[in-house]
Amino acid sequence: MQIITSVVSLMFILDISISAVRIGSFNLHQYGSKKAANVTLTDTVAKIINDFDIAVIQEITDVNIKAPYVLFDALNRVSKTKPYTMTLSERVGRSSSKEQFIFFNRESTSGVKLINYYLYEDAEDYFERPPFIGTFEVTSKGSSGVKYFTIMDVHLRPDSAYQELIDMRRVIRDFIIKYPRYFTDASTSLSQALAQNVIDATDSKKPSLKSNHPILIIGDFNADCSYISAKRQETLRSINFVDFTWMINNEVKTNTRRTCTYDRIFINGDNFVKAIVSRSNTTVDFQSRFGMTLDQALEISDHFPVKFDIKW
Repeated sequence: MQIITSVVSLMFILDISISAVRIGSFNLHQYGSKKAANVTLTDTVAKIINDFDIAVIQEITDVNIKAPYVLFDALNRVSKTKPYTMTLSERVGRSSSKEQFIFFNRESTSGVKLINYYLYEDAEDYFERPPFIGTFEVTSKGSSGVKYFTIMDVHLRPDSAYQELIDMRRVIRDFIIKYPRYFTDASTSLSQALAQNVIDATDSKKPSLKSNHPILIIGDFNADCSYISAKRQETLRSINFVDFTWMINNEVKTNTRRTCTYDRIFINGDNFVKAIVSRSNTTVDFQSRFGMTLDQALEISDHFPVKFDIKW
């Protein structure tokens, strides 16, 4: 599969120090031509995304692939002196309804650069929408010890969310095989990483991946309420993803109606987790920020963004 494009704005070299970096994820709920044509709505979305140094985006739906560029332009009007780059995935989806993922990165404040990206090659059709995977290099290195990390951007199919989440272990295995250098130079060897990344986990055979290369699974998991029951969530926590830190727990309601925790951030990587600013992992309540009614907020999205802050 070939990625359509990586759009890079002219970046100014700034002599600045990077403080806390904000990484956020936002399902834009059918952001297509109609939403893109609404200037007020698009400008509001841009203002929300501008709070993030790295933004992980789901559900860009424009069949003509113009909407992401409209949003990109609006975002860089908001952030004129510190522009973002945009890395856009190919359109994906089993049905006629297809979507794109985006990584927005404001390099001057994020202290990272995207060094490779791809869509998971889903030959076995495990996913409605194959995850979009990007690896970042930390260019403003601090005391955390984090040099590289990988984000897996997901939008799981609601009625298959449990199985698709379990199948993310296949995506992790594929990444380890595709980029062995991140594991052969780590405390965990390549063979150990593959063995520790248990795919068909059971109570007696749990995954125990422990590497110096952090892996983040971020996005709309549809991981709550009628889609993934509390019992299945506990199985995921205690067995399938026992080696990941769940940064967004059920106390945090991520849908705009504030009833379910659909959006999640899973992290594997002790150094990365330790560098996260305490209590920074939560939602971004744009409804309150902009003084919106519920109906007005739902016009933006039926999801709140989720985020955390980290110090490199």
